[in-house]
Amino acid sequence: MNRYPPDPQWPQTPERLWPQCRSVVVLAKRMPWGTYRSQDMLVKRAVPHNVMNRLDDIAYDLTCFLEDNGVHATPVPQQVTDSRLKRGTYGSLSLRHAAVEAGLGTLGLNMMLVTPRFGPRVYLAAVLTDAELATDEPMTEALGLGPQCGRCLLACPPDAVRHWGLNKPGCATCAQQAGTAAWMNFNHKVLQADTPEEQHSAIHSKEAVDVWQALRTGVGAYAACPRCFESCPVGNDYPEHLKVYHSRIPEQTAAKRQRLQEMVAAEHQGDQGLLEHSRRWVGRTRLDGTGCPE
Repeated sequence: MNRYPPDPQWPQTPERLWPQCRSVVVLAKRMPWGTYRSQDMLVKRAVPHNVMNRLDDIAYDLTCFLEDNGVHATPVPQQVTDSRLKRGTYGSLSLRHAAVEAGLGTLGLNMMLVTPRFGPRVYLAAVLTDAELATDEPMTEALGLGPQCGRCLLACPPDAVRHWGLNKPGCATCAQQAGTAAWMNFNHKVLQADTPEEQHSAIHSKEAVDVWQALRTGVGAYAACPRCFESCPVGNDYPEHLKVYHSRIPEQTAAKRQRLQEMVAAEHQGDQGLLEHSRRWVGRTRLDGTGCPE
């Protein structure tokens, strides 16, 4: 990861977090399939935080195990992983790219991690250690079909999926509905209210409840939109647990389908969008002649 940072202009590398780091242990835990059958969005927003809290506990236990065996280690806080800050800087370590380097999967059209067994329906954590551990090799074949599938693009409510890329601020409007930006906007609305009545109304609004819930539990601050997880057909779990509920994509439009067709046509003409930058983590795609799995 030190040799191949995801963004050379802002190297998301282990050595930036800990110069003595020699190995990164990447942990992945799947989402319960029943969550994606729920009709209650609060359930879909809350359960990811249970999974991530469990991952934090596992990372801490692994850290203690490593240190009990004579090496140094530290879990990586969620706050420094894979987040995009307003000024254009990024979190200090991209867990998605670390997971690819660890051989857990490849990145898909929208740059989310997809795995052979659970598709994108996993959350990640990591432990840094100064132990020299044997490493797994990255996968060389892309698990997704890119624009030839494009279900994540069709399902994305804010239409944030790009040609092998993601408009993160656009994604955040749904994935972080009560995140930092929403909290700041709410405070601004209260402070700038023209009358006490307007302030009172804002303080007692549903928006205030959502922000409070996010501050208390994290629910709604991130992982608030599951649509790309639900609709992605990659993973052995999709046919059995999700296809019957999510094969239809109500968010798709003629404009989105047209954009996908244009991406496929561009790739046949040699224009693969942002793929070249992420080739190492996407792997060889079907248009490279590898025949990605359906």
